[in-house]
Amino acid sequence: MSVPTIAVHLPDGSVREVPSGTTPLDIANSISPRLAAVSVVARLTPVDATGEMTGNEDTASDSASDAAMYSASESGSRLVDLSTPLTEDTRLALLKETDPEALKVVRHSAAHVMATAVLELFPETKLGHGPATDQGFFYDFYRETPFTPEDLAAIQAKMAEVIARDEKFVRETTLREDALAEFEHDGDFMKTHFVAKFTHPGDQVSFYRNGNFVDFCRGPHVPSTGRVKAVKVTNLAGAYWLGDEKNPQLQRIYGTAFFTQKELDAHFARLEEAA
Repeated sequence: MSVPTIAVHLPDGSVREVPSGTTPLDIANSISPRLAAVSVVARLTPVDATGEMTGNEDTASDSASDAAMYSASESGSRLVDLSTPLTEDTRLALLKETDPEALKVVRHSAAHVMATAVLELFPETKLGHGPATDQGFFYDFYRETPFTPEDLAAIQAKMAEVIARDEKFVRETTLREDALAEFEHDGDFMKTHFVAKFTHPGDQVSFYRNGNFVDFCRGPHVPSTGRVKAVKVTNLAGAYWLGDEKNPQLQRIYGTAFFTQKELDAHFARLEEAA
């Protein structure tokens, strides 16, 4: 039985007929291995039978919002992992390291690297969320013992180990009800809240795994932790759960990430000059 083909519309106006299940990375490699090496994430925009774009081109741009991080909706234009199988006609754009949206993706992946490091060092910690921001990223943690400056230094060092392991970011899905049951069993009250709020009964919800670390997340992510090349933990602050002082106080660790050490160094040089 032959594999059905789909039409992939590229930014230069060309259309490639490829087998269903082909990934953006496959297409990038077919164009140029160098393009594949610098590609970070893919943008998919649905096309109708005439090849015209449908949906909103800007749907996937607000990756910092909770809804973008956790919602199961996949309508309109969206960012996806390079490993995502393509199963229908689509317009494909490969975002490279120079693209601002790609920078937000690497920062969100850096937040997962941070959470990986924190759980390896302090396994009693409960996870909140870790969005990208305009200046970097943060991750909220619940832990009765306050983090110290020495802890932050240890987290920075452990993050370097996670990056050196070059663990693939792998998207997995499970039934919403199973995810809720597991989080409730483990006492992960923040993850339970996010699953309950941003998914619906019967949904397949997505998780991202790197090594032994798994986090509830819509994605997308860079291909592997090794692509988080230049990252720095910056500071620690307090934040009440859901912004309510009656709720537990969380510890919010901030950081920033760039694609190169040169960009990271330039960022801190600008901050010093401004100060």
